[in-house]
Amino acid sequence: MTTVITVEHDGDQLWWSLQELTTSTQLAPEFVVQCVECGVMEASGPQVQWRFDVEARQRLQRAWRLHRDLELHVSALPIVIDLLEEMENLREEAHRLRGRLQHWELRE
Repeated sequence: MTTVITVEHDGDQLWWSLQELTTSTQLAPEFVVQCVECGVMEASGPQVQWRFDVEARQRLQRAWRLHRDLELHVSALPIVIDLLEEMENLREEAHRLRGRLQHWELRE
């Protein structure tokens, strides 16, 4: 059996409906609803017409892995994901700053 997923495109952004998102990620709609209600990700529009962007899909997949692998409660996922993203941003910034510092050290 072949499943066809239709993704909406509005110029700059790709959007999934709740059904398309759950089909493509193979996650239960209840888990997605819990994630939206707890603030893991945002959905645009009323619940019956929710649309999810690429970032929401990525956060959902990360949330599922944390929930499954570490047995984190859904209500803990937003803060854990935010902290992980902040760590990634800080590492990227540190990497950029090290590069700039090396540039100046080589000039001396």
